[in-house]
Formats: sequence, C-alpha cells, structure tokens
Amino acid sequence: MLKVVDVCKRVEGHGEVRILLQNDEVLSVNLEFEIYRGFENFLIGKNLFDIPKIISRICGLCYASQTIASCKTIEDIYNIEVSEHNILLRRLLMSAELIKSHSMNFFFQTLPDLLTIFNLSQKTFSPYELIKYYPQLTTSLYDLIKVGNEINELFGGRSVHLISLVPGGVIYSPSRKSITLARKYFQKALVILEWIIEKFIQLFANQTPPKEFDLPKFISLALTNYGNYDRYSGSLRFKENNKNFIEFEKQNYSTYFGKEINLRGIDFYFENEKNVIVGPFSRFNIVENYGIDEIPTYLDYFNKSWKNNILFTNFIRLLEMYIESYQGLQILDNPSLNIREKLPSLNSIKNLDGIGVIEAPRGVLIHHYHLNKSNYVDRINLFIATEFNLSLINDMITKYAQELFERTGDINLVKKKIQMIIRAFDPCISCATH
Repeated sequence: MLKVVDVCKRVEGHGEVRILLQNDEVLSVNLEFEIYRGFENFLIGKNLFDIPKIISRICGLCYASQTIASCKTIEDIYNIEVSEHNILLRRLLMSAELIKSHSMNFFFQTLPDLLTIFNLSQKTFSPYELIKYYPQLTTSLYDLIKVGNEINELFGGRSVHLISLVPGGVIYSPSRKSITLARKYFQKALVILEWIIEKFIQLFANQTPPKEFDLPKFISLALTNYGNYDRYSGSLRFKENNKNFIEFEKQNYSTYFGKEINLRGIDFYFENEKNVIVGPFSRFNIVENYGIDEIPTYLDYFNKSWKNNILFTNFIRLLEMYIESYQGLQILDNPSLNIREKLPSLNSIKNLDGIGVIEAPRGVLIHHYHLNKSNYVDRINLFIATEFNLSLINDMITKYAQELFERTGDINLVKKKIQMIIRAFDPCISCATH
C-alpha cells in the first residue's frame, strides 16, 4: 500500500491530501490536518471574560465570528439579553468580516480554478499573474477587501482581532462621521458587486459545471430566522431534499451531533450515514427569503445543473456580499444605532453551561463552555464549519480520484484536480485545528 501525501495549496491553513493506493487502485482519499484542539485545552481555567479576546486568535479571517460566538456563549451563562444597539454593531462587524473573507477566497483561491475548469485559461495563474490578468477585477476585489478592513476598524477598533467586542455588547458608540464613512463603504461595495455579479453571469451562467463537482446526497445545516437570511439570530435547521427539515434550538444540538473523546471531528446521530454541509451553499438551500428583489433574479440566470454543484458556491458568495452590504446600509439608517447606553452588568452566573451560535462566513459556528462548581471553565467544545464539511469533502474527492485514476493512471493529475474540489468548499483549516 502506497501513501501519497501532498500539501493542499491555496487554502486557509495547512492541510494534506492523503491518497491510499493498492494494486493500481485508489482505496481512499482524505483531506487531513493535525487536530491540536489547542484552544479547547489551554482556555480551561482562564478568566471567562478573557476568552473572547484570546479565541479570536484562532484565525486571521474568522476573528469577528469567533469573538461574537464566544461573547454570546458567556451571555448565555449569565442569562442576559443584548440590546438592539449592540446587536446592530455586531452585525456590522460580521458583515465586514464576510465581505473581506469571501473576497479573498474568490480572488486568490477559487477564481484561478474557475478559469481553468471552464477553459478560460490554459494554465493556473500564479498570484502575480492573476493580479495582471484582469486589472479592473483585481482592483474591484482589492477594494472589497479594503471595505471589510475599514468597516472593522471603524466599529471594531482595528481591522483584525477586534477590540470593541465584549460580553454584554460592544464598548463603542459610533460617531456621525463613522456612520457616514461606513455608508460610503457599503455603497461602494454594492456598486462593485453589481459589476462582478454581472461579469460572473456573463462568463459562467451558460456553461455546464463538471459532474465531479456535483454534490452527492447531503443534509444542509444552517441558522435561520423564520426562513429569513440571518447569520446572527435564529434557530438551527437541518434540511434534506429541499423539503424535509428539522428545526431545533441551540441547547438541543447534542440530540443530533457531538464530538467523541478522540476529537477527530463531528459525529451525527442519524439512522443512516449521511453527509452534512454547512456554509454559503447550505444557507442558500435553507433561506426562504433574502429580502432583496434582485437576488431571485440573479439566481434565475443559472439552470438546475448549477444548483446541486459545489462550484455554485462561488456565485452564492458574491450574492452574500451583496446582501450584507445592502443590510449594512439598512443598519446604518436604524435609529437604534445612535442610542448610547450602558452595557448590562454580568454579576450573577445563572447557568453552568453556555452555548453561542452564529453563521461564520464558512458556516455554522458553535461555542459550548461548561463551568465547574467553582465557576471556572472546565470544558470547551468548538464546532467549526470545516469539521462539519470534512466527511462530505472526503467522500467527493475519493469518488473523483478513483474515477480519474482509473481513466488516466496519472496520480499527479489526481492530486491537482481533487484540490479544486477542496478549495470550492473554502475550508478554514486554522479554525478546525486550532
């Protein structure tokens, strides 16, 4: 038996593709990474209020999501409600993070693959070649990254690892100048995204995505607020075959999934072994109303062959950036944003368990902290989007590798092609390993 290991390139973090070969046959293919679970261990015994600031360091892209999920978990322990003013500020920071994250993924990770897959380029561009390929697109996507950075700095204190987020709310009340600047940034983002969305439609809507990127049977998992697009509030929903779904509150998650002691990932308690998907594609399957008239129109440009193909996630990411920019402008016009108020006092612990849930750019993110009788954290479980998706990713790359190797016998081609499937999921290996 031969093990073929290759670095998985152009993803967030460090992972390897491990291919098991025997008698000229591919037995299995797995995206693997060292699961250190460092934050779940060294945060034990730490001061509860220090955890949000520390935990943002898991990742340089998902910092706002990790911090807000941590704050919501602590607020659950103290059983306090966060005011609308503070929720609006958190939503702005989440929008900025998503715009930055999705832009970087689209430009640096998946755009080179799309150009190759649909024969718009004869080779995979290096980062420098990609920058020169389409200068207007390059400038537009860098402007979107800047929009994310600037809005995070306006409301979070800095562009990465924000300092304004604390349990109970946000230690910042925006000035009129900050609101005016943020409004200009979101308006600029909308103009840019309208242009990029139209270009994407022109390039790809009439194409047929390759079958190897089709998703096998799966169950979507996402946060939903009565069917509305909402990454901050709501209940969790499983959905299968576009019709069957289970909706449940965060405190009941252990009825459906959990983690074994060996910390090798997430186990789902379904009767039959089924893969679960989270992230933009899952949100697309579960959301019933985006609240923006243009979104259904944009989606109608693509036929059914796209709607069950992981490559369609690239277009969904563009739409999500558009939606978040649109919602950001609505938030900036909300009178509650201008109300200055004191943060609630967190003096009395009400629950020994706290659970916080949000939708990070890459999907469902759950923090679960448990306190001992001395009110110190003695157990932390972090449920990361990439861990949810790992089983589905490995099933897809194994099936494709087997078919491709049987047809070509070229193991280097197999390694190159299956990494395109992995990148289409936008895994965040930094968060999944921590």
